[in-house]
Amino acid sequence: MSTFVKGGSTGTPFGKNEYLRSRQDVKFEHYTVAASTVVARTIDTVAGQKILQPGTVMAKITSGGESGKIGPYTSDAGVTDGRSTLANVVGLLDTFLPWQLMERDVEVAVAYECTAVQGWCIEMSAAQPSVGVAVTNATATAMQRGGAAGKGVDINWK
Repeated sequence: MSTFVKGGSTGTPFGKNEYLRSRQDVKFEHYTVAASTVVARTIDTVAGQKILQPGTVMAKITSGGESGKIGPYTSDAGVTDGRSTLANVVGLLDTFLPWQLMERDVEVAVAYECTAVQGWCIEMSAAQPSVGVAVTNATATAMQRGGAAGKGVDINWK
């Protein structure tokens, strides 16, 4: 029988991020995420946790040992593997990865055409490299049809 303990131990809550305004007419492509591109963080005093949420802007890796895979797009100019270039953006991550990246690279689905809520989507930045920030207007504009993002990326923002 379950019991309730007042003031019991609680951890940092986290769950799957919702980012889509509608599931209608969403188009996906499949890629492999390079685990090395996700910054580890400490959660509830446990170091080395790698969590990647749906709605994260993803970009192709164009140089180095992980070339051909994808990783979180970052506005950090110090990242030189191609993930900081808007032309390499492939879309928004749809797969929730709460721990898998601590062990290996993972196959994921990325939405390249959808209607998403800008404030619910995430891009990595130098200021917050492990948790990210809401997608900036510049990134959102680039991800619309005809924007600077990769060919075929068409995110309708609400």
